[in-house]
Order: sequence, then C-alpha cells, then structure tokens
Amino acid sequence: MTSSAGRPQPNESPFAPVVVPRSAPAQVADQVVAAIREGRIKQHERLPSEREFARILGVSRPTLREALAGLELAGLVQARQGHGTVVIASPAHVANWGAEVTPTQVFEARLVIEPELARLAAEKRFPEDIAALQQAGADLEEEFARTGEYESDLPVHRAVARAARNPVLETALEEALKHTESDRWMELRSSALKPNITREGHVDEVRRVIRHIVLGEADQAAEIWRQHLTAFRDEMLIGLQTDASTDPTTSTQPTD
Repeated sequence: MTSSAGRPQPNESPFAPVVVPRSAPAQVADQVVAAIREGRIKQHERLPSEREFARILGVSRPTLREALAGLELAGLVQARQGHGTVVIASPAHVANWGAEVTPTQVFEARLVIEPELARLAAEKRFPEDIAALQQAGADLEEEFARTGEYESDLPVHRAVARAARNPVLETALEEALKHTESDRWMELRSSALKPNITREGHVDEVRRVIRHIVLGEADQAAEIWRQHLTAFRDEMLIGLQTDASTDPTTSTQPTD
C-alpha cells in the first residue's frame, strides 16, 4: 500500500511472490517431448484420448489442449479428425527442445562475426592464407562439379576465418559452429540445400567471396558473405516451419 505522497507504507514488501518458471501447459509439453526423445512414444503413434491424457497428467482439459496446440504449432504432433492427436516428430526433431541456443541465435552470431572475418581477410591477404583459401574453394568446386552436391562448405568458412588472423573472432565463430552439430540441425541443413539451384547459388557465393578477398576488396567480401549467410538462414528457417513432419533424410547432409 502506498500513501498519497507516494511513500511506501511500513507493511508494503519490496518483494513479490515467486513465479513458477514453467507454466502447466509448458510442463505438459515438456513431458510429451521427453517421451518422444526417449522413444517412449513413437513417431506416428496416437496419444491417449484427451480425457484420459488429462487424467494421467493430473491437469485440466483446457491445460492439456493448450499444451497440444503449442506442440502442433511446433510441428511435433498433429490433430487428425476421427483419430485423435498423432505424434509426427521423431527423436531427432526434438533433440534441441528447450535448448538455450536456437538456430536463429546461431545465425545472428554468425552474421555479426563472419562478414567481419571476410573483411579482415581481404585487408590482410597473407600469401599462405590466400593459397589455403583458394584450395578450399577449389576442393568445393571440384566436388560440386563431380557430384552435383557437396558435403560441407565449412572448410571455406574456416579458411576465411584463419585468413582474418584474429584468434578472438575465429574462436567466437567456432563457438557458434558448435551448435550446428545436432541431428536436427543437420536434417534442416540437408533439406535447405536439397534443390540443386540452391547449392549452385551457394557455390557461386563462395567463388565470389574468394575472388573479392584475393583482390583486396574488403567491403565486397563482407557483403557477399553476409548475403551468403542470410540466404542460408532463410532457407533453414523455412525448414523449421515446413520440414518438421517429414522423416529425416538419408541423403548426404550438407554443412554450412
């Protein structure tokens, strides 16, 4: 209670009640996700009826509905007329559920770091670094010409980082790349680069950034690398929305 003068009264506490960090629907969703991840609920398996499921979990039916709606929006379950709610996610789909670092945040970090690495590489141009970068680019082009796809262009990204000769920024990039090693990220990555036109565009961007670095065109190198990452980010995020209901691909999983 506060007086008309705005001063706290003696019985007014400066503290507020502790708020439970996870809502009941979120905790229900966490349980469903954990069951999928651990294989206790299989892909394509139907969840218990709403009434029974609410009883098992000890929650109200509105709470359960809210949790299932969130899981459906995330692409993990699907409500089917006359068949109840069916799990459409595999363990790989939920591998990073609840992780503090999201794909969007990884790309935010890379978009801050990598264009500057390209800029520095173009400004410094140590001969041995240029040679290593050109070799990494040649290896990628050879693989793409031979197979129509490529396993990874990370050797080029790392060659650019080394050519920048800034160990702090190079370490920061490696920290970001650690979050790209999950099965789910690899699955999204594979889906994003599935069209040949997309792969060809990425190879062309690699070719252009190397050329700008070799010529010492720092601004152009930074801009091409920014465009490269932005395009790939958009392709990945589309995958987050549209690819969640498909089985993990068994084809080559490209890396970016």
